[in-house]
Amino acid sequence: MKNVLKLCLPFLLFMSCNADNKEAAVMEDTSTAMMAETPAKPAPAVILDMSMSVPFKKSLEAFAAKDIDGFAAIFDDNVRFTWSGGDSLIGKQAIKDYYTGRFKIIDSISYSDYIFLPVQVNEAQSQYAQTGKWMLYWAFAHAKYKNGKKLDFWVHQVNHLNDAGKVDYAGQYVDRGKIMATSK
Repeated sequence: MKNVLKLCLPFLLFMSCNADNKEAAVMEDTSTAMMAETPAKPAPAVILDMSMSVPFKKSLEAFAAKDIDGFAAIFDDNVRFTWSGGDSLIGKQAIKDYYTGRFKIIDSISYSDYIFLPVQVNEAQSQYAQTGKWMLYWAFAHAKYKNGKKLDFWVHQVNHLNDAGKVDYAGQYVDRGKIMATSK
């Protein structure tokens, strides 16, 4: 009887190990099938290709050259342009008119230390932040006014692009109080 048990014990161990492997294989097949059925959810936001920054850099360069049409080329005709203080302009022509007037007091302006961040927002995080393509940028502005005063300041701008690739919303964050005081 002992000999029979000695012979059966390895066989029983082999069978129990084999049963565990079959059970693990079934569980693995089930989880793989479930993963295949559930589509991957897109990330809330994705960084896009830096080539999207080219029109924005060209716009800033045009502005520095006092080329208002070149500066405004990135904007949709019905763009909403806001400043951090709450003021806003509606429409490309309003932006062009405003900055044409500003150039009556600006002698020169240039930009350095650009930082561009193109982002695809897939999940709106608030009612004010739409899904779609956004270009966030920072630039260090160096302005000289016709009154002889100079001012260096950071500009941060958030831009939402419509389906045509034009900016339909721009929010600019600058210290306008300091700009207005220096440009008087």
